[in-house]
Amino acid sequence: MQLLRKVNPLAGLLVTLTVIYALALFNHGPVPSMEPRFAEAVREMLARGEWLIPIKNGVPYIEYPPLYFWLSIAGTLMGLPLLAAIRLPGYLGLLVWVWWLVRLQKELFPQWPRWLLALTAAALPAILYNFFTAQSDSLLILGTLIAFSGFVRLRTDPIRRGFPWEIWLGVLLATAAKGPVGLAITVPAMVLEIMLTAFISPQPVISAGRDLNLRVTWMFREVWRTAPIRGLLLALVGIVPWYIAAGLTLNWEFVRAVLVYQNFTRFLVGFDHLQPWWMYGQTLWGDLFPLSLLLPFGIYFGLRQVREFRWRVLLMWALWTLLFFTVSASKQSKYILPAAPAMALLALAAVPALLRGRWILWLWSVLQVWAAAFILLFGVLVAAWLPFHDQQIGGLAGYQQIKAAVAQAPGRVVSFQWPRPMTLYVLGAPMPYVRSSRELYAQVRSGEIKTGDYVLVNIRYLGDSDEPDAMKLLPAPQPPYFEEVLKVKAEDPMVLYRVLPKAASRPVPATPQPAPTHWWQQFDTD
Repeated sequence: MQLLRKVNPLAGLLVTLTVIYALALFNHGPVPSMEPRFAEAVREMLARGEWLIPIKNGVPYIEYPPLYFWLSIAGTLMGLPLLAAIRLPGYLGLLVWVWWLVRLQKELFPQWPRWLLALTAAALPAILYNFFTAQSDSLLILGTLIAFSGFVRLRTDPIRRGFPWEIWLGVLLATAAKGPVGLAITVPAMVLEIMLTAFISPQPVISAGRDLNLRVTWMFREVWRTAPIRGLLLALVGIVPWYIAAGLTLNWEFVRAVLVYQNFTRFLVGFDHLQPWWMYGQTLWGDLFPLSLLLPFGIYFGLRQVREFRWRVLLMWALWTLLFFTVSASKQSKYILPAAPAMALLALAAVPALLRGRWILWLWSVLQVWAAAFILLFGVLVAAWLPFHDQQIGGLAGYQQIKAAVAQAPGRVVSFQWPRPMTLYVLGAPMPYVRSSRELYAQVRSGEIKTGDYVLVNIRYLGDSDEPDAMKLLPAPQPPYFEEVLKVKAEDPMVLYRVLPKAASRPVPATPQPAPTHWWQQFDTD
């Protein structure tokens, strides 16, 4: 403990994270499932000279707005290797996020140790992992923190005038990183806090008494102080011009897909991320451990002290984010991480409410020591374990075996079903693919797939089926038409077949009719 008092823990934290993540820029292959997506898309954008619209396997990519791709391209233009370039925006984002946590804590809990929130929040398992892998969610998490920090500063300074740049630059970053969700998880929570203040906080009561009209008037004045019109216009600058340029350059179906399908259709339907409403009640505990153990107490005391601004703003920030993504049919555990600062502060603020005297400092010290130890353990894993095991992560070694087998007897590789990003990253793109058994056997018969070509199949698409299954390869490839070259674990278990000469003369077998394509399937949605 004496050593901790002699050094600046915040500076030590930033230096430690910088060293860990600087090593991680270069010492391992792509981590599934996010990094191969960005690596392959950036590689194809650079190869094609396509700067406006992300491309993957030769097809416009609709999953994310282009900001993270552009920042990654900038990294390659600075001379960084591809994997380092796609990781750099998130790694720098983590350092800024940690620094901004200090500013937020200073506004809300200035009496705490200056580094308490930064150290404990940076050690949350989900935070370390999600900033560690290249993905645009890191910029969403950062932008949300900046926006709410600006909101706190505005609300705690009743005489402050001028444009609240911090709020809207944060919303701008969040929206440019992930689209309309950047607005959806920030602005409504801020409005809700102001509405609650108008009706339950003592502050407006002093001037408004019981007069409802005066309360409503105060509420609208406080909302107006946020400069909502100019702010929303600024926030939309990060995304609307790109929508317009993409529509004019490519087509408006692309804009419809990246805006409506990705944000509204998936919110309501879920598709591949369909999860039950209670999912975050399961994932939150591990993702935010150990602060998650204190979070229920923080929410309880926050509700009891909701008339106090700092509790109220943290509750609105955390609970609105949880509610928004709980209502959504599409869920991933990382979606609620923009509220991690609010949840961490609620958890830490529960300590003084639960304990008294020296016990408070003791528990805070325990949390800080645990956080420092966890971050150091994470650093050891990154520096000493990861470089020697990266070939096993995502099945990279298996893909290298496939690549070597094809190099020994060159031929075109055709994927059965849409190829995964890691497949494209290692084996190269564009890679042809077939959507069904019917299409595969028809192309073999017509000569479009030639003798000596390869068919790469995920093992889940193989096997006998009592009922016709349009997703499976039926009948399974077998001699004398196909040769099994290799069966290997490559992200998923994969089988590589080679087309033999007799396959071209085989009659096209009766196979299930493939399902009709949806309009958005003209674009890449993996």
